[in-house]
Amino acid sequence: MKRFLQIALTLLLIAAPASAQMTRGQLLRKYYQITQLHNSGKDAEAIALCEEITAMYPKLPDTYLRMAQIYDDGGEQELALVMYRTYASLEMDDKKLSEIKPRMKELEEKLEVKSFEEQEQEQFQQLMAETAETAPAVTITSSATSLFDLSALVASANTKEPEPEPEPVVEEEIQAVPEPEPEPEPEPEPEPEPEPVITQEIQQQAENLVQEASATEVKPDCSTPYLFSPHPDVVNELRLKRDAQYGAKVTPKRAFESKNDLIGKWASSVFSAETGREFIILDIEQMGSSLSAMINEESGLFLDKKNSMFKSSWNAVKSIWSSDGADFDATELIGSAIRGDFSEESFDFTFSLRKKDKPNVATIGRDVMDGLSLFIPFGALASRIGSTLLNYASRKISNENFQTTINFSLKSVTENVLACSYIVSERHSSADGTRDKVIEERSFHMFRVPEKYKPYTYSSNIQENALYRAMYTKLEQEAQNDPDKLFPLAYMSYYGAGIGKKADDLDRLTKAIVQMQKLADLGCIRASAWLIPVYYNLSIDEKHYPMRMQRKKFRELSDSHMSTMLMAYNPYVYGLNGDILASGNSDPEEVAAEYDKGAQQGDAYSLYCLGKAYKEGVVKTRDLEKSLDCFRQAAQKGYADAYWQIALAYKSGLGVTSDYNQYIHSLIEAIDAGSIEAIDELSVAYFWGIGVERDIDMAQQVRRSYFYVKNNIWRDVLTLYGFPSI
Repeated sequence: MKRFLQIALTLLLIAAPASAQMTRGQLLRKYYQITQLHNSGKDAEAIALCEEITAMYPKLPDTYLRMAQIYDDGGEQELALVMYRTYASLEMDDKKLSEIKPRMKELEEKLEVKSFEEQEQEQFQQLMAETAETAPAVTITSSATSLFDLSALVASANTKEPEPEPEPVVEEEIQAVPEPEPEPEPEPEPEPEPEPVITQEIQQQAENLVQEASATEVKPDCSTPYLFSPHPDVVNELRLKRDAQYGAKVTPKRAFESKNDLIGKWASSVFSAETGREFIILDIEQMGSSLSAMINEESGLFLDKKNSMFKSSWNAVKSIWSSDGADFDATELIGSAIRGDFSEESFDFTFSLRKKDKPNVATIGRDVMDGLSLFIPFGALASRIGSTLLNYASRKISNENFQTTINFSLKSVTENVLACSYIVSERHSSADGTRDKVIEERSFHMFRVPEKYKPYTYSSNIQENALYRAMYTKLEQEAQNDPDKLFPLAYMSYYGAGIGKKADDLDRLTKAIVQMQKLADLGCIRASAWLIPVYYNLSIDEKHYPMRMQRKKFRELSDSHMSTMLMAYNPYVYGLNGDILASGNSDPEEVAAEYDKGAQQGDAYSLYCLGKAYKEGVVKTRDLEKSLDCFRQAAQKGYADAYWQIALAYKSGLGVTSDYNQYIHSLIEAIDAGSIEAIDELSVAYFWGIGVERDIDMAQQVRRSYFYVKNNIWRDVLTLYGFPSI
């Protein structure tokens, strides 16, 4: 029965992944309707509206609270308690939770079940005890046990993928079930690369490097939270001169003269942040009197994406093709040549992909249920609540067909540049009719490249070598007595540099956090600033930390480091808190107030955030002149990315007269100050020919520099801490 209840709730939580998302205003109106219906005695209709919202937003706690109150007022106490507990498992605000705890306790005593808090505490302690036995070893010793507890907490992530639930077979369909096709033989796994051999010579070299770094006069100011490493070598390598004049301009070409303008190979300006591979490469050919388009198999679209706990917890960029509802195999596009409609204004074509019968009810939303099912105490309730939710979910997913399409539209910008926009959409056909849903809309540019063009691929996997392995081991030893070594050591742990090939993402995350926490406990503001967003991201990671107590511990740690920075009168904390509030869809005025506090105290990051707020016009009223003034103040205080924003202003004439010479010189200043984004922007300048002469080869060289720096920040940190470039 309990299993049936879990499946029924799972169906509710995933019932409408294809439904259109609501705006904040629409959601508030729904809540108002629920209140009005409940006040009018129309509880069934109110519950139906709650179920509709829950199907779209299964992790939104307020809806469960409203359902609990409706059931409670109607005398259905068992259902009310289930919903109260579901709300409690999702709500992170203790103040809000305290308002319903007395009623929860009354119901628990009346129904004679163990209290929510006791049950959660027991399960949490059991989980921590089990995890502590298998948690990665942490070599840093401490008189306190907090670091050991912390390592067990981080390592308690749920990294197991749930086994798919077998779908029920309807009796009348038994005869129609075809014989299963034989499964293809699995490809042999590649042999793992051998661990690096640390010879005595390499060991001595590593010790010399550590000693050399210790002897340098470089003593980073630990009270400064910002971490930018200058990249003057990049400027020199890319043929940029600080005293030169730059003014190349793009020549527009707004219409196609003939089909020959499109024939050839085109690479996108959008690329994977992890691999460096162009997301889409198009081959356009003439077939008779028509044009055809094919997505080249070298496109980053076809590369496997690694979806690990480590990257999810750190808010890594997700592929747009994994959007909720757009469930298809991208490899089906390989070799598909599509004829399109050509005109002087545009070239349009559409790819259609395989249909799917219905969402996979066995796996979607299971991560939510793993947490919620812990707090459902009533086996006797299964049939009642299960049938209610199952019927609702069944209405949503039965008898539907899904057809995914990708619509491309190409327009001329210059002789060698196209504006590309695409729409990924799904058409749902059911007995109730046909409806369309837009999954993704995006615009970018395509650049003409040679027919023999081979896309650049950057692997973010650190190629382990013996020297860095030996350095890491030596740094661990040195860190016992020299806390300054903890900061570069934590960065090496996070990026997996020198930590060993056998260490998985969870090992790296655990080591990095424990090392940085140790340094923060010693008063390093830079370490606290690093940990605040990390702990906050983990506190909202319900997939890998389904228990509320796990996430609550991370939230407490994030808040604790905020308090530490406030007590140290470091205004950077206001910028960080503003970002956190913005990520949680807080009131724009609250977000702006935090940025204002930091800016008034001269914090460079808060000034930078305030500049972006004025530029975007969401948190603040759009004011490009104020935006540019904030960026200039932040740049004067050493915030490197502010120079990059100034460059963008000169490029597009935002708050200032467009000036390509100032655009390039601002990029040079940004790169010199350590802005990684400015290196990326420079590759765009070479692609377009803005300020500098258009040069595809140089654009690719800049892109390689960008990915090298972006994915190897730990090398910059080592340099800042006195280690010579290796």
